Amino acid sequence: IKFKKGYIINISSIFGVISKEKRAAYSASKSGLLGLTRSAALDLAKYNILVNSISPGFVDTELTNKILTNKEKILLKEDIPLRKFARKKEITSLIFFLCSKYNTYITGQNIVIDGGYTIK
Repeated sequence: IKFKKGYIINISSIFGVISKEKRAAYSASKSGLLGLTRSAALDLAKYNILVNSISPGFVDTELTNKILTNKEKILLKEDIPLRKFARKKEITSLIFFLCSKYNTYITGQNIVIDGGYTIK
């Protein structure tokens, strides 16, 4: 079977790349997803299916606003080089690119989208 082209985007997390206290299970599951992404990319390349993952950092969502206090959000933003949480559109724009006609050669990769949080 030869498909014209297919795309799979796995949603991981920065905590699949780094970790913090009390995140063992979450980090393990997200790290596993990164391994699955690489393996699936190898297995599916012959079918012209590109498999990638993205690892968002902190995103301005209803859940983020519900579980973090204003003080916690301020402190977290101070730790992010771009000094802000991602907007949902910034995450979806990356997904749209990876699934677009402009992506013809990126496969098996994890793209961290975190405003620079993990580079420190």
